[in-house]
Order: sequence, then structure tokens, then C-alpha cells
Amino acid sequence: MTANGPVVIKLSDLVDGQEAVCFAALVKKTRGMTKANQPFLKCLFRDKRVELESALWNDSRFFREADSWVEGQPYRLQVHGRHDIRYGMQIDIVSIRPATAEDVRDGYDFFDLVPSSKIPPEELLKRLRVLINRSIDHPALLTLVENLLDEHVTLLSRMPAAQNIHHSYTAGLLEHVWSMARIAVFVGEHYGKYYAELNPPVNRGLIVAATVLHDIGKLRELEYHPVEAKYTTEGHLIGHILMGRDMVREAARKIEGFPAELLLQLEHAILAHHGKREFGSPVLPQTLEALIVSYIDEMDAKVNMVACKRIDSQDDEIFTERIFGLDNRRFYKGLRAEPSIDDSGDPPI
Repeated sequence: MTANGPVVIKLSDLVDGQEAVCFAALVKKTRGMTKANQPFLKCLFRDKRVELESALWNDSRFFREADSWVEGQPYRLQVHGRHDIRYGMQIDIVSIRPATAEDVRDGYDFFDLVPSSKIPPEELLKRLRVLINRSIDHPALLTLVENLLDEHVTLLSRMPAAQNIHHSYTAGLLEHVWSMARIAVFVGEHYGKYYAELNPPVNRGLIVAATVLHDIGKLRELEYHPVEAKYTTEGHLIGHILMGRDMVREAARKIEGFPAELLLQLEHAILAHHGKREFGSPVLPQTLEALIVSYIDEMDAKVNMVACKRIDSQDDEIFTERIFGLDNRRFYKGLRAEPSIDDSGDPPI
């Protein structure tokens, strides 16, 4: 219970007839006209588990104020829950303001409002930094990767990896990068030892750096939105692969004496990470490291597509729905097993 007001609860816990304070992200504002030719506004709010709509008629005291409400932003709302026979649960807004850092004391957590990685972004970043410091032994290359992470840490903590194909949820890009980096460490060590006679040897540090930076251009290609990221004009016209290469070049210029050969190979791995021209790759992988990065990227993306579809599928069907990114194939769910007692679902470093 707040000091002088209604109880603070999750939006998804609101019931019919209840008045409460909730935190929610504004998903979408839709304008329309009634049969009497009067304007109205429908505002869709959400937390991680539910989306609820609030209708604002032209005589509502919030109708004009809603022009300043920003899609994708979190708000603190005092609402009244109302179940409509036709439209289901609705909310009537009593008061509203943007959520702030001070609201944390009342339970505000942005990442509890949107579909997001099951590992908190700050934990993903911590684990990623451990990986790169263990695996990238070239000082200039390590500095380059760390500088780009530091420069874009806020946006990287929110951006999905794609609009709707794979890791398409808040912090999905960071989760994808961390997952790829873990694989890169193992693969780099394995092939480095297995083909020890290679000269120059397999460059594990380069593989790890390229996995971390391969999609850095998506921070400019996409504009963050809690439900579906939007393409920027630059993203439409240029694309994240070339923008990512440009961002890496810009960062490398700030590091005195960055080796030209190392930068060339890093740029190539970024440009070639889609693997095939029909997948939008400007060039095909022509170094061993670039080839490895392209396969790690493809594997991690496709495993995520299937895993998320299986996790989200709550029906009794034997196969999943068709997955667009995998040639519209349906995947067999298999026989369910009893969950392990100490399975935390939180992968280790």
C-alpha cells in the first residue's frame, strides 16, 4: 500500500473493479472516429505478461494530453480495471505520468514490462566482459571492443537482435552476442589446438571480437520499441552490416597504432557474417575466422527461433507452428520430460 493511495500491483494482476497503481509500457496509440464522427484514441499498455487497452474519448481529460505520451516509454498509472463482455479486460486511467528512477522503490522495473531476455542485461554485460577479457589477447583489439560496448551500453541493453525473426525481444541483441561469444571461445580453442600447424594460427581473439561486434550496426539500423523494433531511414537505405563496419572503423581510428591487417580481417568478418549473398552478405567469408563467425551466427539465430517457438507453444499439437525464418518448417516438440529439480534455467558463464 502506498502512503496516501491505492495499492501498487503488476498490471497483469489487476482484476475487474479494482483501482490500483501499475507500471506499464505504452505499446501503441491508435486514433479513430466514432459513428457520431467524434475522435477517440485507443492506448495499449503492457507489462511482460499482459496487454490492456484504455479508450480515451474526446471528452476525456487525458485526450489532448495523450499527444505527448511516447510509444515505448514506461509510465506510472493509477487505473481502474473494468471487464467488458465484448472486449475483455480494459483500464480506465485515473492518473498517469512517466515512470522515473524514484519509482524503483515501489517495484518499478522496466524489464518487467516488456518481453526480454531471461538473463538481466547487466548480468549479460558482466558475463560478456569476462569472456572478452579472457579471450582477446591483443590489447588494441580488446580496447576496440570495450570502447564500443561502453559507448553503446544503454541501447545495447535494450535492443532486440531483429525486428521479428530471432531474439526479437528486449536485450535480445545482447543475449545473442553473449551466446555467440561463448560458442566462439569454445570453437576458437578447439580448432586452434586441432590445427596447431596452421601459420598464422586460428585467431581466437578475432573470432570472439567479430561475434561481439558483428551486429553492432543494428544499434543504428533499428529504433528500439518494446514490442517490435522500427527500422530507421538509414537502416532501410544502408543496413546494419555496412553501418557496423563503419562504426568499427570509426572506433579503430581513435586507437593509436591499430594494426591495419587486424582491422581488415575484423571488417571482413563483419561484412561476411551473413554467409551468403542471398542472405544479404556483401561478401562471402574468405578467411577461416569469418567462416566460423558466419556459422556461429546462423546456428545461434536458428536455435533461438526453434527454442522460442517451442517454449511459447502451449497447445497439445505435436509440432510447432511454421517458422518463417526456417523455410516455414514445423518442428517436432518431442515427449515432455519432468523438469530437473536444480535447473535454474540460467546458463553459466
